[in-house]
Amino acid sequence: MDEAPTQYDPISLTQALVRIGAMAGEEGAVASLVRDAMTALGFDTVTSDAMGNVVGTVGPRDTPVGLLLDGHMDVVPASGTWARDPFSGVLQDGAIHGRGSTDMKGPLATAICGIAEAGRTGQLTQRVAVSASVMEEVIEGAALARVLDAFDPQAVVICEPSNLELKTAQRGCVEILVHVTGVPAHAAFPERGRNAIELAAKAVTALAALEMPLDPILGRMVLVPTDIISSPYPSVSALPAKVSLRYDRRTGVGEEACAILNGIREVLAEIDPEAFTVEISSARYRSYTGLSFEAERDLPAWHTPETDPLVGAAQECLSALGMKPTCGSYDFCTNGSEAAGRRNLPTIGFGPGRPEDAHIIDESIATDALHAATAFYSALALRVAGPN
Repeated sequence: MDEAPTQYDPISLTQALVRIGAMAGEEGAVASLVRDAMTALGFDTVTSDAMGNVVGTVGPRDTPVGLLLDGHMDVVPASGTWARDPFSGVLQDGAIHGRGSTDMKGPLATAICGIAEAGRTGQLTQRVAVSASVMEEVIEGAALARVLDAFDPQAVVICEPSNLELKTAQRGCVEILVHVTGVPAHAAFPERGRNAIELAAKAVTALAALEMPLDPILGRMVLVPTDIISSPYPSVSALPAKVSLRYDRRTGVGEEACAILNGIREVLAEIDPEAFTVEISSARYRSYTGLSFEAERDLPAWHTPETDPLVGAAQECLSALGMKPTCGSYDFCTNGSEAAGRRNLPTIGFGPGRPEDAHIIDESIATDALHAATAFYSALALRVAGPN
């Protein structure tokens, strides 16, 4: 592995971060680099928590955290055949290439560098923090929750790639498990049992007919099956006793998981009042520090009104920097589900990189976008947490 640079800027830091890689639960080396970079760039405090999140702050000590910027350190696997080494971080044709360049080593690097610039001005009247959080690719919001508990920021920026566009809303997601219980029997005599697969097929058909709500900002919601497995598997010469279905339900602002589950239960009860149970998916996770925790996949949607002062400040900064001040929304889930969806903190999204370049083969990010994002983060910090 190439040595980390001794001087950090948005380009060199993005390259160094990409070269480390690190999937969820493996971010230790990335965290070490982030701590080194924050220290070298003059952050006033650099701390890590039990889960492994790294947070750096600039600005006067013993003042509130007026603004917190968040970017996650983990990446998805680099599967498939790449034109270049996916962890080379090579700079070519005006872009840095490699897994995580867009999602989201580049955005994280620009947040670190931009907030360091704001801190060096000496004009901040409140603290500004950068959170390098863990495990977002497998369970959004769980890590940021610990950071928010510790630092209690007044406003949050989610630095996910947005193609340098301001995001003020995001779809949510509830992952739902539908368990189907049949009556096992010999396959030669199916009339003696109840085939859980056939019951599951009826459930899929019924749920596909459900009309999804229309959110005025986020559009039409979605309910789609993503996984199905029978038990026992394989089931040789026997009707399976059970089937489990996994559903992905994209949610709008204000939709509650309990109401969604109850609606599904009502539909399934019309098929069979006893055969189905419905629950939110949950799993146990382990961070690179060894911390074990359980979390549900219930990620609320959110919307920050354009009248919010944070949105206005962001629009002013974008206009001053020659970028578009228009508002849009994320179609995918982010850590904003915790900051805005659960806690109702003023939250926006903004980051370099095109969302459609995340998770793809030959992922890359343009260097001019990295410089533009760095300038925006610095300007926003001074606008929100600087002299009025």
